[in-house]
Amino acid sequence: MADRFDTTPTVRAADGRAPASAGGEAPLGDLFRQLAQDSATLVRQEVALAKAEIRENVKTVARNATMIAVGGVLALLGLLVLVAFLVIALGDALWNEYWLGALIVGALFLIIGGIMAKKALGNLKQESLAPEQTIATLKEDKQWLQSEMSSVRRDLA
Repeated sequence: MADRFDTTPTVRAADGRAPASAGGEAPLGDLFRQLAQDSATLVRQEVALAKAEIRENVKTVARNATMIAVGGVLALLGLLVLVAFLVIALGDALWNEYWLGALIVGALFLIIGGIMAKKALGNLKQESLAPEQTIATLKEDKQWLQSEMSSVRRDLA
């Protein structure tokens, strides 16, 4: 009972908070406050890390996409040079009739390109652009909703 009437003055910290208990433990409220602050700091740091990582990944993807584009342009230029070589070689084989070599190579490319385009167009006509699975799911949802509505109406009647 003597503890109940203890007249020892309570000492407060400079910020007005109660001091740690004699055992060196902070009050529970302070611990929760510190946990909340630490959690918020941790979340902010994780978000900052994620942003930095995404920024770095975007830079890497952009750099690689640029390299792919430049490589594609160089490959196209190489292909054009090879086509010119083919025209010249065919023209030499046809008694220096380069116009005939260009005509044959051009016609060959035109025929091959036409066959590829016609085949792709036929494949495209066979493809359905409608989202078949989604439509089927929506029909099932409609049937389910109608059955639920019927059930509710029967229960109300």
